[in-house]
Formats: sequence, C-alpha cells, structure tokens
Amino acid sequence: MIIYQPAFLIGLLAIPLLIAGYVLAQRRRRAYTVRFTNLELLRSVLPRSPGIKRHLPPAMFVLGGAALLFGLTLPVLNLEIARNNADVVLVIDVSGSMQATDVSPTRLDAAKTAATTLIDQLPANDRIALISFSSTATLRQGLTTDHGAVKAALAGLRPGGGTALGTALSLALSQLDPGARTASGVQPRPAMIVVLTDGVSNQGIDPLTVIPDIAASKVRVQTIGIGLRNGSATVGGEPVGGVDEATLTAIASATSGKYYYAQAAGELQNIYGTLASQVGWQFQQVHLMVPLLISGISLVMLGAVVSLLWFRVLP
Repeated sequence: MIIYQPAFLIGLLAIPLLIAGYVLAQRRRRAYTVRFTNLELLRSVLPRSPGIKRHLPPAMFVLGGAALLFGLTLPVLNLEIARNNADVVLVIDVSGSMQATDVSPTRLDAAKTAATTLIDQLPANDRIALISFSSTATLRQGLTTDHGAVKAALAGLRPGGGTALGTALSLALSQLDPGARTASGVQPRPAMIVVLTDGVSNQGIDPLTVIPDIAASKVRVQTIGIGLRNGSATVGGEPVGGVDEATLTAIASATSGKYYYAQAAGELQNIYGTLASQVGWQFQQVHLMVPLLISGISLVMLGAVVSLLWFRVLP
C-alpha cells in the first residue's frame, strides 16, 4: 500500500485518546450513580438501562472519524492480478555444451529446473509452448494451457549437437501467429519469448535477421546467457566456448526485452521467477480514498441517527 499524504496519519493518534476519555467518563458516571444511596428509588424513576446500546453511537463516530482521516491520506492499494491469456514460448538450447557442469548439476538440468519454476508461477489460463534447439529447432509442445504437458516435454530434453538460435527464434514466432498480431485494429495477446543459450549460434539462419519480424509482431524476447564467462568449462575434456552476450543483448534490446546472465543455478531460478511475474501477472492500483470517505461519512451519520432515535441526543 502507498500513502501519498501521510501527515493525516497523525490525526489517528487522537483515536486512542478519545476512547480512553470515553472509558474514563463511563467509569465516573458509574461511580456517581453508586453514591446515590437509595438505589430502589433510582430504579423506579429512571428507565431501564440501555446497556451495550449506549456505546454503539460513539463507536460509530470513532470508526467513522478514523475512516475519514485514513481516506484523507490518499491510500492506494497495489494488487497483483493475473493478466488475461498471455502466451509464453520457452526456447531452450540443448546443444552438446549444455552438458557442462559449471552450472550445477549441468547447464541443461539447471535450465529445466528453472523453466519448471516459471511454468508453475504462470496463471493457469496462460498458454505455454516449448522449443528446443541444437543443430536445428524442434517444437516439443505447442501453445497449450496444459502446463503439465509442457513440464513433461521439458523433462525429456537431452543435449547434443550445434546451436541454431536463429532457426529457433523463427519457429517460436510462428507459434504466436504473427500475421494476426500485426493486423490493424487487433489487440494482440500479451506474448513473450524466453531464450536460454550457452553459446554462439553456429548453424541455421542468422538470429539477427529474425528480429525485425519479431519486433513488428510486438513480441518481447527475453534472453538468458548461462555458463562461466571465462570459458573454462569443458565437456568430455574439450573446452566449450562462452555465450554470445552481444547478440543476446541486441536481440533483447530490439524487441523491448532484457538480457540476463546466470552463472549459477540459483541465479537462473531468480531470473525465471522474475520473468513469470512480468508476463503472467500485473499490478493494478486501487484508490481507497473515495470508499473510505463514503464509509466514514456514512458511519458518522448513522451514529447520529441512532443516537437521536434511541437517546434523543448526539453522542
């Protein structure tokens, strides 16, 4: 919650003082009554005690005043709500270098675990697709709201081959119906492509040639580089090269996305969790001033009416 006029909160400090004063007044009233020694005569001339009804109008006044003061602080509540029917395409590198163990237990296993985290955090109505790429790109699961099917396809990924990033991006865009997304007068579904790779694209089409079409389709590409930057990782005793951060940064920048780098499994988990929040959920601001002011005025007026009807006086 955000409060834009916190100075009015000082007024709320008067509420406990009012309550304490009211309690003290009630005790003094009882003490004065006890001093009247002829209690039988007192009961005969006074109407029946109102009991707890006596405290209801003052309670309404206090609650109404508190609501009015809090409303004057201009409070705004931030609610996290699910976006309407977003599409997410997971694109995961399964080239041979993803067997490297510099990211525990392996780069691919860490990627699979982190991607599962993203899937679990997305709203149930979001559609998810899974594409893997090595020497070519393969659609493992088309867009579906069956998140369990996506996780099952994810669990079956195995490393081996080269790196065809451009081909994978082209296949990912085709799943999002780019023709419909660019049609005039059409409000496209929120969509995001999440790419994870550990190397340099060395097969298939140049990934930068696909970017203009993705940008025109209003699809953000979030890119993630994984692995040690110093290139010391090996697979089968052979060194594997580092990630092409320049290309991944260019892809993300051109599509209003962001490039992330992870050299540990924990970092990868955090990145996928952040991305799930960005595409699957959104913050909606609820301004509480008007409801609080209406409630406060209503309570004060109701307390006055009740007091006049029951006791013919204002509290």
